[in-house]
Amino acid sequence: MVLATKSTQKQGTPLAQPEPGLTPEQIIQRAIDLRPLLLDGQADAEERGTYSPEMHERFRKAGFYRILQPVMYGGYEFDLTVFSRVIVEIARGCPGSGWCLCLASGHAVNAAALFDKAGQDIIFGNDGEFAAPARGVPGGTATECDDGWIIDGTWDYCSGSPYSTHAIVGVRIAGPAKDGPPELGIAMVPRSGWEMIDNWRDFIGMRASGSNSIRIDKQWIPKALLVRQNFFAVNIDGGTEGYKLHGNSMYSGRMFGFFQAEITSILVGVGFAALDEFERIVGLRAGAPKLGPPMPGVPDFHRPYGVALGMLEMASNALAAGTRSYLDYCERGVKDPSAYTEFDDLRIQAGLQHAAHLSMDAVEILYSAAGTSTSAKNGSRLQRYYRDISMARTNPGLQFDKTAMQLAARRFPEGPQGPRP
Repeated sequence: MVLATKSTQKQGTPLAQPEPGLTPEQIIQRAIDLRPLLLDGQADAEERGTYSPEMHERFRKAGFYRILQPVMYGGYEFDLTVFSRVIVEIARGCPGSGWCLCLASGHAVNAAALFDKAGQDIIFGNDGEFAAPARGVPGGTATECDDGWIIDGTWDYCSGSPYSTHAIVGVRIAGPAKDGPPELGIAMVPRSGWEMIDNWRDFIGMRASGSNSIRIDKQWIPKALLVRQNFFAVNIDGGTEGYKLHGNSMYSGRMFGFFQAEITSILVGVGFAALDEFERIVGLRAGAPKLGPPMPGVPDFHRPYGVALGMLEMASNALAAGTRSYLDYCERGVKDPSAYTEFDDLRIQAGLQHAAHLSMDAVEILYSAAGTSTSAKNGSRLQRYYRDISMARTNPGLQFDKTAMQLAARRFPEGPQGPRP
């Protein structure tokens, strides 16, 4: 399998990395090492609606916001498999914090892929500090003016917004009325140009995800910060602006597979968080009394633990394979656009959706098996994880039946064939 690789030919002088020589293994270990602090801070993060400023600073110093960011702009340009591993570990410590970090830091890929050098010079600036929610549904308009664009609208569910430096939003391009659907665009708006609306914490779960709405009130941006593309159907034929600039095929991918890798990484982390808590509850950790065979009338903790562990192992392996497959298709696509189609992108998404559901099903098994007093009580971690997956199940990106219909429609564009009944 051929994976996306970094280019050895960059245009211009790269920004300095905070830690030259940082390795994927080191950055993954940093995420693992933060687990105790994340566990201790779960309740406060829920109340706050996001992780603390102190945790944000730890994430920043650890390099998490720069994992997928191009080397040219001070990032580490590690691949999607490394990013996924980090997010699994952060979500294992605090699911909402994992969601918030993932959907703020991951969109460095979109910034690097969609915008040309003039745009990326503005976006990453002189210090390479970048984080942004991405909301592709067009919640507002872009009106062209002599020297740029005027962006106006409100976008909901902007996960990762509390500590973000920018926001990436889908827009309808305003203009004279014409037949057919409106032209769409993708705008990059700096933090000074939008207001975060604190309207997220009343939901059942993922309360620490920072999935607030944002309001942009007739904000001007330069022309280089808008591209005339549909976020959900990016044209990658011939290579994106990002591939031409950075020479890394990871910046020439389709969107659905990538976005699903983000969400599935979080939910696999939630599954292992629930397994950790179940182990703690029933005393399976090293040094605790070992459980004997189940006795009549005594709850059987072995079976649900073993079933959930097997499901999570499968989900984790599927996630790793899915992220590698995404990178493989990116590499194929820059060589031959016909080798990486919308159908291929949906296949990756569908597989990763099922991996996420395996993990969520494992959480439900553990939640039910742990018993009412330990899992359903307010403040318990298992209750929090159950609420988190309940919230995630409502996410449009996890509706695998809809993806199945889209896959079939592309496979059989003329409708079902064969003999009629």
